[in-house]
Amino acid sequence: MRLNITALWLALAASFAAAPALAQTTSPFTPPEEKLGIYVANSGPGLDTGCTYRGGGPLLIKIPVPKVVNDKQLNPDGTLADAAKLVSNGVLSAQATIRFPVYDIDDKAQNPGIAPELDRVSFNGKFKKTLEGFNNTWTDDSIIVPIEELKFGQDNELRIDIDTGNTTEEWCMAVDWVSIEFEATPPYVLAHGIWADRGTWDEGESPGVLAALEERGVLVDRWSLGVAQNGNGSVAANAAELNTHITDYLKPLKADKVHIIAHSKGGLDSQGLQALGPEFEIVSLSTLSTPHRGSVAADLSIIQKTTADDLVARGDDPGGLAAAYIDGWTFGQGPQLPGLRDLTTYAATAAISTGQRGNIPGTYTFGANADLNHDDLLTDNEMDPYPGISHRALERAWRVLRTFQEATMTLTTVPGHIWGTRTVLTYTTVLTPEPQANDIVVTENSANPGYGTPLGNSGANHNTVRSVGNVNTALDTTIPLK
Repeated sequence: MRLNITALWLALAASFAAAPALAQTTSPFTPPEEKLGIYVANSGPGLDTGCTYRGGGPLLIKIPVPKVVNDKQLNPDGTLADAAKLVSNGVLSAQATIRFPVYDIDDKAQNPGIAPELDRVSFNGKFKKTLEGFNNTWTDDSIIVPIEELKFGQDNELRIDIDTGNTTEEWCMAVDWVSIEFEATPPYVLAHGIWADRGTWDEGESPGVLAALEERGVLVDRWSLGVAQNGNGSVAANAAELNTHITDYLKPLKADKVHIIAHSKGGLDSQGLQALGPEFEIVSLSTLSTPHRGSVAADLSIIQKTTADDLVARGDDPGGLAAAYIDGWTFGQGPQLPGLRDLTTYAATAAISTGQRGNIPGTYTFGANADLNHDDLLTDNEMDPYPGISHRALERAWRVLRTFQEATMTLTTVPGHIWGTRTVLTYTTVLTPEPQANDIVVTENSANPGYGTPLGNSGANHNTVRSVGNVNTALDTTIPLK
């Protein structure tokens, strides 16, 4: 729109007071809904200014973009340290689209002594193009920029220098809103197992794992669950905690999807989370030795912790192995109630039958075998880095898992020998058809339950299954899932 004589006073006001000349603020183009990789500025400086002349410019529009990659991949100014690597890894798209509806662009006007409208567009300090459009008309304009020109965790700036071909107030324009749109892989969450906390994933406990995640560039977070129970929270309680943590984690990213990599019971907690019907989508769940079908060691531990006057054994127990496990004393170490109960084989059967497990389509599973040389013995080096003082108990657990499929129990009350009543605990052990490979805590069959996609069994124990190799395989599989 060209300034005419009757509107000269408006132009002068714009020149001296930077006020809009004409009210034209809303386009027919609806801004996209914000979500991961789509961020919108729909108010603030430079927007909804009305048709603005050069004296009211330049228009400087700030568009904040959150950190959707980890800090290790960012320069101090928020740009990517190695954009090509993140694009190659599938974490980010190679380009971003900047959309911005513009009003009244008279770039084709022909008036004697007046240059056509020439509005220069820059993004984060780099010139991109001059605007094209039509008189008194909104145009849905856009530019495409390399992903390395974006700033993450900081404001990005779209700048429009108005009517740069003239030195007087001749042409005006306006911008309704601005969006930045690119593809990004959903963020990751690390979930720990029972009798553990977020430190499970530290370098000392899981060597190289955090570094591998950082190297890929994905955003990742983790929390300690069931703190009041010393890491032994139930699936239901931990699932509720995860729901809160992940919701808060995703909110500033405008994200509604997440990937989870879980060790041991963390995989059960994650399926418990899915059963709650969270507002976000669990795109993938990668489980490292999760007892999806339970653990007979947990069955026997529940028997061990149940108070009764008499203990009656049923079923086969070669060498008194189950009895020795029950008679053993753990000194309060290892998994405890209430979470321990969720690890039993009968809890697993109930959870699977009611949809509490096997409910995430993108489930990927890893198992492990601690008998590295397959000699049917468990040596000290195969139990490292578990403390040496625990090796005898660990070896017993390993043999129990090899030998038994399940151990059920019943409690009955009978008359006392002289007076009163007595409580009788009867347990029944069921042998496996053949020795079960296991990692001291979870069998390969339970880790790969028949739902989900198995990604391989490694030579590792329940600790060392949290390996760089397994995590990289999980990332290779899940990063492309968006």
